[in-house]
Amino acid sequence: MHIYVHIPFCARKCPYCGFYSVEGVSNTSPYLAALRKEIIFSGIVPSASYEGEVSTVYFGGGTPSYADAQGICATLTEILEKFGISDGEFTIEVNPNSFTADKGRMYREAGFNRISIGVQSLHDDVLKTLGRLHSSSEALAAIEAAKEAGFTNISCDLILGVPGETLEGLYEDADKLINAGAKHISMYSLMIEEGTPFEDLYGGKLDQFVDEDLERRMYHGLRDHLDSKGLHPYEISNCAYKGFESRHNIAYWKGREYYAFGAGAHGYLDSVRFMHEENIEKYLLDPIHVEVEETLSERDKVKEKIMLALRTTEGVNKTLTQGFEELIDKNIKAGYLEDTGNGYRLSRKGLDFANLVFMDFI
Repeated sequence: MHIYVHIPFCARKCPYCGFYSVEGVSNTSPYLAALRKEIIFSGIVPSASYEGEVSTVYFGGGTPSYADAQGICATLTEILEKFGISDGEFTIEVNPNSFTADKGRMYREAGFNRISIGVQSLHDDVLKTLGRLHSSSEALAAIEAAKEAGFTNISCDLILGVPGETLEGLYEDADKLINAGAKHISMYSLMIEEGTPFEDLYGGKLDQFVDEDLERRMYHGLRDHLDSKGLHPYEISNCAYKGFESRHNIAYWKGREYYAFGAGAHGYLDSVRFMHEENIEKYLLDPIHVEVEETLSERDKVKEKIMLALRTTEGVNKTLTQGFEELIDKNIKAGYLEDTGNGYRLSRKGLDFANLVFMDFI
């Protein structure tokens, strides 16, 4: 049983972000109340097929730490009571400029036991380019605040391929985060999302501002650097100490079903992908309403499981790929996949062309 909760509020929306959120809302309590109403009256009950598996709850956004902390905690309490969850991984995303040790203590007392901090960089010039509201010192202070609040499972994000960023700077950032107490680091290449200010600024592509070879050296270099420090790559964009991998995200990569609550949230249950409209006002009027995006056939589900498994370092088991030998062979010959004996995984070259591989299974 896995649950995602979307908190679509930000102090200011980052110019590169394509996720649904609104900025500058002073009162988030009505939304959080509607969220709890959806949880209570959704009629969703735990599926017997998940009996015995570790449960996960993930509060993402947006910026959950921007919203009213008491309301956030009450929402987690409602979920735990509704679904009868007593143990699991319960994550909350926070940004340094809206997170404090006091909020952290409230989160811990409510049951959150994993925190994901949107650091993005520890160089102030890069943070300025990204339009972030915090400084490098505030990012490190947020990690200290998380530890002070009692969090030991701390994840931090880094963005690479930012104009003006250097490979040496990325290594410095990684070492500082590790020394500060990060157990998990997510590393994302900057992408130009449609409809964002960065699309207007960079004309829809970054290669005129960031050399593509440098961006790839950043990706592989940072991945190798983290691996050498003990944070092993377990997925395309994620590295962690053993035992600190994100259980919630692993559920996605294994093709597991998950519940979703909140405006803009997408879920997957009983072979059906569903979504909540990206509109807070409409959500407040009817928080229970969802729209069906697609219904997956059995073959669709297998193809998707293969694609998602190939995101992981472990790769996909050969038993799952039966009937798809032609596609597998095609990508092995291209040098994108390698045979691990029991299965297949992306090669080092394949990490650079992963989307081409994935397209074969969509």
